[in-house]
This record gives sequence, C-alpha cells and structure tokens, in this order.
Amino acid sequence: MRVFLRNDYEDLSHFAADYLISLLKTKEPGEYLNVALPCGYTVQRMYAILGEKVKAGELSLKQLRVFHIDEFLDLPEKSEHSQIQWMHTNLYSKVDILPSNVHYLNPHRPDSDYLTECSSFESLITSHGGLDLTFFGTGADGHVARNEPGSSLKSSSRITKLAYDTRVQLSERWGMPLPSVPERALTMGISMLFSSENVLVLFTGVSRSRALEMCLEKSVNHMFPVSAFQKHSNCTFAADEPATYECRVKTVNYFKGIEKTSEEVFGDPIHGRKRKAGT
Repeated sequence: MRVFLRNDYEDLSHFAADYLISLLKTKEPGEYLNVALPCGYTVQRMYAILGEKVKAGELSLKQLRVFHIDEFLDLPEKSEHSQIQWMHTNLYSKVDILPSNVHYLNPHRPDSDYLTECSSFESLITSHGGLDLTFFGTGADGHVARNEPGSSLKSSSRITKLAYDTRVQLSERWGMPLPSVPERALTMGISMLFSSENVLVLFTGVSRSRALEMCLEKSVNHMFPVSAFQKHSNCTFAADEPATYECRVKTVNYFKGIEKTSEEVFGDPIHGRKRKAGT
C-alpha cells in the first residue's frame, strides 16, 4: 500500500492523470492498457486533463481498453443520468479512445438476463488478459462501484440494490423525485476490482475524510468495502488535504515522510522504479 497526499483537488486530479499515463507508456505498440473506469465528481477533472492533453497532441488514448465499473438499471435508454452517457460527455467526446475498446454492463438487454450479462462481462475482461488498472473514488460510506456497505468482500459482478441514502443523494444531485431514482444497479464485484494488477483509490474533500481514516488507520470491514483494498499487493491511496482531516497528524506526517524519502531514492516514486545510474 502506498499513500500520496496532495494539496487540493486540482493537484490530486493531475496526480491521477499522470498515474494512468505512466502505465499507458509501459505498453508496446499494439498492446492495450485494460482499465476499469468510474464516473463522478472525483474523476471529472482528471478526465478533463486527459482531454486537454489529447487536444494539445501530447497524448493518445488509442491504446486504452475501458471497462465501466457500474451502471444503473431502470433508467430510460440514453438517459442523461446513465453512467454510459456521463462517460461520453466527460471523457469519450474529448479523447481518441476507440469506440470498439469501450465495454460496459448493458442495462438494456432485451431478455433482461442480467446474471448472464454480469457473467459475460467478467469473462470478457478475463479474455483480454484481466485488468491492468482499476481506479475509483469512494463515498463517505466507503462504497466501491455499487458495492454498498455490507457487500461481500469476495463478491462477483452482479445486480445490487442501492442503499436508501445513496438514492437520496442521487435524487438531490439529479433534481429527480426519489421514486424515479433507480433502486438497482449492475456493478463489478469487489473480487473483480481486486483482481486488477494496480489499484488507485482517490479521496477528495472533507466528506471523504472518514473513508481515508478507515483505510489507513482501521482494519478491513465489510461494512466499509473500500477498506478491503488495504490488502491489495499494489494499491495506491491518493488524497487531497481536506480528505486527511479525520486522520491523525502522526499518520499524515508519516506518509508525507515516506513520499519524500521515495522521491530521493526512486526516479519514479509512484511505481517504485529505481533511478537509472547517473540520473
């Protein structure tokens, strides 16, 4: 587990963009970086940064193969509130990701066989060699994708029921009456997310400070799903300063010191690659 602390949301967004780009650069021509991507405010600025770099000719995302981590059920097709539409608006319309490399859990199967949909989605990921990178934010309740508190830490991709608090938040965010807010979603299971070679978890703002505290200072708990990623062999937690407010000062200073030491010893402190001789 590695921890990186940044001053604010803008710095954190640049860190996340650089993290993804650094992994993308490890791929040879013709190879793809398989990434599980989230939606939401936490990653909105990061996606904008990627778009700016593509527009400036500094970056291409044609070697990115994307798998959405979740999708709402029971929304009208092409709803502005769907995860598919959100990703198109905030990422795909601004970059050069190939449409054939975008994969998602289909919430509009004609046969409504969502058990098969989830199983096929996991098989598709496996057939492409698994996930190179999973990254996501989390809520104050520690949810991961649509794995709400109480989810099994070994859960597979499946249909989930949204918590009442989650639906209330969506109702306020969307300006939609609560009865019209979806009650169900399709989500990657925690076991699939955990299977990724690299995991990056972002924490933004005071509202996520308890989530960061639970990940850094408390033990794994199924009522706080994101805490499971403490045990991942290559997980990075990255937070802005407000997200550290529930952590002990000693904890914050410890990880700042670790990062400083890493910068002095390693040329790539994010991934722990040692400097080449003479650099």
